[in-house]
Amino acid sequence: MRKSILLFVLFSLMNIPLLLFAQGGYRVTGRILSAEDNQPLIGVSVLEKGTSNGVITDIDGNYSITVTKSPATLQFSYIGMRPVDRQVTASTRIDLSMESDAQQVDEVVVVAYGVRKKGTIAGSVSTVKAEKMENVPAASFDQALQGQAPGLMVMSGSGEPSVAASFQIRGINSLSSGTSPLFILDGVPVSSADFNTLNPSDIESISVLKDASSTSIYGARAANGVVVITTKRGLALDKAKVTFRTQLGISQLAQDKWNQMNTEERILFEKEVGLDKGKDYDILRKTDINWLDVVFNNKAMLQNYEVSVNRATDRLNYYVSGNFFDQDGIAQGSGFRRYNMRANADVKASNWLKVGTTSTVSYEEIEQAQTGAYTSVTPISASHFMMPYWNPYKEDGSVASTKDGSWTGTNQNPVDWMQNNPVSYKKYKVLSTLYAEVSPVRGLTIKSQFAADYAHMTAFSQSFPSFSTNNNSGRSSNDRLSLTITNTANYHFTLKEKHDFNFLLGQEGVDAQSEGFSISMRGQNNDLLTNISNGTLAASWSDTAAGTVYSYSYLSFFGRGEYNYDSRYYADFSVRTDASSRFGKDNRWGAFWSVGLMWDMKKENFLKKYDWLTTMRLALSTGTSGNSDIGYYAWQSLVKGGMDYMGETGIYPAQSGNSNLSWEKTWTTNLALHLGF
Repeated sequence: MRKSILLFVLFSLMNIPLLLFAQGGYRVTGRILSAEDNQPLIGVSVLEKGTSNGVITDIDGNYSITVTKSPATLQFSYIGMRPVDRQVTASTRIDLSMESDAQQVDEVVVVAYGVRKKGTIAGSVSTVKAEKMENVPAASFDQALQGQAPGLMVMSGSGEPSVAASFQIRGINSLSSGTSPLFILDGVPVSSADFNTLNPSDIESISVLKDASSTSIYGARAANGVVVITTKRGLALDKAKVTFRTQLGISQLAQDKWNQMNTEERILFEKEVGLDKGKDYDILRKTDINWLDVVFNNKAMLQNYEVSVNRATDRLNYYVSGNFFDQDGIAQGSGFRRYNMRANADVKASNWLKVGTTSTVSYEEIEQAQTGAYTSVTPISASHFMMPYWNPYKEDGSVASTKDGSWTGTNQNPVDWMQNNPVSYKKYKVLSTLYAEVSPVRGLTIKSQFAADYAHMTAFSQSFPSFSTNNNSGRSSNDRLSLTITNTANYHFTLKEKHDFNFLLGQEGVDAQSEGFSISMRGQNNDLLTNISNGTLAASWSDTAAGTVYSYSYLSFFGRGEYNYDSRYYADFSVRTDASSRFGKDNRWGAFWSVGLMWDMKKENFLKKYDWLTTMRLALSTGTSGNSDIGYYAWQSLVKGGMDYMGETGIYPAQSGNSNLSWEKTWTTNLALHLGF
């Protein structure tokens, strides 16, 4: 009898999970903390393995999930943390402390036409992640990139918040052509002039490709290196994540202790060199002006507001953001204001088809300080040699002017000149890409991407007629459109679990056009009527200004092969051929190649025992790349019209052609030893 009772109890206990499952599952709860600082983790994914049943942790790190199977495995995952699996059979509570996994955060590196795991690239690539840039109070990411990547030199030649910095990768790599690297934004070539149209917080990572193995697949435009910019996508969450960020600050001169004479020092100097004749120093001593304080703003305000919404599911991934940025320049008459919107989306239409778009729209208002030549009326240069006893303002605080005799200095009051000759710029920018990705068989991915990059820029310069040295008022307009189509086929497969192959074939075409005009008029007679239509005589006009009117195109074919054995020995090669309209028909095509080798020595048995050594890789690469950054029509014979010839309009030779003009090629070899401790 006792034996029968024990068997009955044992049978009942074994079937409790089955009863719970029949009633709709059982509940598992708990709390997730960070092992590093013991703080709750928000948004940790808790997924029942083998199903789509999952939840995420709340603001306090708590979760509650109804499990549908017994036994079941719960998978806990979070970006930057090591994943954890726990088996459950009935209702219980599981509290976890998740550990950081720094290797996981950095494991993916964006390279040319794809991504690779960090440590598996034979070429020289440096990566800068979003967290190093998004909190820097700067108008564009290039200003936040200074000092972040080895081998990359970022130099700001101007303090204007709207002016892009210049880039150099491993020094100057050209004798007579351009020295700027190629910039790729989400697979599309872009100009550095458009950096300020991007919100730095929208950028996920920046990869700097520095040697031939990593750059030669870009061929004709990669002699100076390549900077690959990738924008953000959605995160894996069960609901949308909304983020609002704001920044407020001030900008100041980095060096404001310039050694300039004050009034007493200037008077003493003038007496010593004999420049004191006819001057009443008793009156001049009453004024002591520091012109640096007049021209430069030591508390230039900056404000930045941005909001983003993102989410990712097994079928849909999206990231949408909006941004308003406003920064006053440190020089009077300068400032930058931007309105920006971005929408990135990827849709898995079926198991073999994926489509998506990356789009950004921006509008900018720009004022730039009148730097110009070294004259007494351009404010920045004038701040160096204006006399300290020349007061730019009247006693009532208004600007001193030659019109009423209140300006006592020579020529014009720079502040008055600046206020009466304002120049404003506007820029409208649209960059949009559409792609379709097909996976017809395992390991094969075929992708086609089309991109349109459009910019419309205007400038309006005014010179008020009431100003004694009235200049011309003018307008300019410029429209630029670049179309890019890229088709690639990538095949990846593994043999016997140790031989890994990856092959890429591709074709790319670029067609770019720009047109614009500028005109200035004089003869306006009212400060409220300064448009060009109110002038009486055209002072200058142009619709062929250099850099604003052009047309060029590229046609390219490329390929890459990669092999690694047992994740220890790596080899890759790439070839590319480009045709550019900037060269004559006999030299239009150029061919480029590269070879790279790498040995991951840390994975050898003789080094595994050294725990203090985390990384040891030896890499060698060699190859060629090209430079096509020359004049758009440098090879052609050109004539120019508009000249007067005995009362008739004539034309004359403006440029001698050079049909033998050919590519500038750079051959680089890179030997590197990577060590980590």
